Amino acid sequence: MADNAFPVILAENIYELGTPVATDTASGYDAANIKDRRTYTFWQAASAGTKYLTIDCLIAVTADALGIVSHNLSTCAATISVECSSDNFATDTTVALAGFTVTHDKALLKLFTSVSKRYWRIKIIAGAIAPKIAVAFLGDRVTFPRTYLKSLSFDPAPEKIIAESTRSKTGVLLGNVLRYVSRTITWTFAFVLASWIESTFRGLWDDYLSQLKPVFMAWEITNHPTETFYGKIPDDFQLTMPYDVIGRRTITLTFEVIKE
Repeated sequence: MADNAFPVILAENIYELGTPVATDTASGYDAANIKDRRTYTFWQAASAGTKYLTIDCLIAVTADALGIVSHNLSTCAATISVECSSDNFATDTTVALAGFTVTHDKALLKLFTSVSKRYWRIKIIAGAIAPKIAVAFLGDRVTFPRTYLKSLSFDPAPEKIIAESTRSKTGVLLGNVLRYVSRTITWTFAFVLASWIESTFRGLWDDYLSQLKPVFMAWEITNHPTETFYGKIPDDFQLTMPYDVIGRRTITLTFEVIKE
């Protein structure tokens, strides 16, 4: 099975290593907003055209995934790519992720072969509308070593309506106010090597998940590329990783996501 057929989480963001620099910026839409993990603070370009979001990481760092959420990249008919360089794109420009057309304005996650460079940038070629992005990640993904414990009732994206309804004294519906649609997504993995827990999962948990930081997740990006989500562990989540009789472990993770 291909590596990217397994569940993937992108929690690391090299934009957090410095100050993102944009080609241009509309008033009130700072480029630094792309790294705060908030879906309601935006960078927006001052115009349409070719734009870059560049970061100097000061030292060479690796990345193999791109995540973007809360954007208008499909609306503005954008083509997106990722480039990196050792000399701030003076003579060295490496295309880490070839250009692709964005087909929706929902969360997206793209994987590519790992590259190590000091300078990184997202390249956006927009049509007649200025591009707008709330959150952009570039970093190293965590690929789980197994697929889910699937059952006949497995649901990768359940939905719960959060709303208020008003009725008359006789029960007649007077109106509805839909607040949002939530998703509580549960992943369970069995027979996981204890060594993988310590070498890979422990850092993801300690540095990001347990800190309640939002992350990108994709349950099966090869065949379901549009089912990418951006969310966090619940506030009261309790992590347990019990051993089985042969010394392997089971992990269950829960994520809170708002339907876009």
